[in-house]
Amino acid sequence: MVKLMQKHEDGPSICVAGAGAIGLTLAARLMMGGYQVGVIARDEGVSFIKKNGLRLIDRDGCHHFKATVGLAADFSNADILFLCSKSHDLPELALSIQHLITPRTVAVPVVNGLPWWYFDGENGNWSGAQLRSADPDNVLKKIIPSPQVIGTTTIITAERLDRGSSTTFNPLQMTLGELDDRVTPKLGEVISILEKAGIATRVASRIRDAVWTKVVRNVISNPLTAITGATLRENFADEFLSDISSEMLHELLPVIKAYGASLEVDPSSILDQGKKMGDVKTSMLQDLERGQQLELATICDAVIELAQAKHISTPVIQAISNIAHYRNAKQQRITTSAAVIHQVTPYRAVDVPA
Repeated sequence: MVKLMQKHEDGPSICVAGAGAIGLTLAARLMMGGYQVGVIARDEGVSFIKKNGLRLIDRDGCHHFKATVGLAADFSNADILFLCSKSHDLPELALSIQHLITPRTVAVPVVNGLPWWYFDGENGNWSGAQLRSADPDNVLKKIIPSPQVIGTTTIITAERLDRGSSTTFNPLQMTLGELDDRVTPKLGEVISILEKAGIATRVASRIRDAVWTKVVRNVISNPLTAITGATLRENFADEFLSDISSEMLHELLPVIKAYGASLEVDPSSILDQGKKMGDVKTSMLQDLERGQQLELATICDAVIELAQAKHISTPVIQAISNIAHYRNAKQQRITTSAAVIHQVTPYRAVDVPA
């Protein structure tokens, strides 16, 4: 049964920038919670959602919404801005939405891998080192003030069915925290909104520990499944693949320790949990199958960047990353030459402010 919904409620101005699997799922859940949400998409996505609406299929059925959707330029403000693009698209997206960011805007990047803000906020230092793999041209630090960022990690296994539809059947979970690990009113407001939307949330006592816990899950599954085509269950249940994932996990532990962080869970539990995720394709495998660029920069390259800075060897991670980079480059060449890759329209960007 399809439920057609359009709810209105006084509250903060909320925008979800990026209409991929996570962005569509998040926007739909927020609307189910009674919030008016602006969805920022590319030209093709805007046209599709305006015509067909936004649809979420989950364990409770099929939910259909009339969504407020447009290009970034069509929106004038955002009190809370969820950034849901692929990490390599984030600088371009940031350029297009910089006019939405005011001193009162709270930015919540919902992205994979190590974030560009990783070194900001610790010990009161808001001008930390640049993580080049995540933000090579320093665009994100220039546009999005780190004190206005809420760090987050997600456990959301969603798949985009078309330009306006997504599906998810596992519980939706998000961990959030201020970059300086304080508990603040703006953090409380974001958590309240997400919980009303039916997303389980918790406050991280140390947001970087939460980030590394998610990064470990990404690193030991995403590039490997992109190479093999395995689902999460297959990857962690197969004796050969699970052995590789285990080796990658153990290479990560000294890197995490070197940066003063720790995992929030026992490392072995991460491997066990992977088996329970079911026959779900990782986002990286989905991207490869669609001929889209893989999120290797923040998931693999950033980890290797930090490891090398501390002179820590990660040979298995490096090898798997190299193969995934090869698969990515080959797939991009094939789909481009065959003219079957979808030609995306860039977000309408403007220059970075000096």
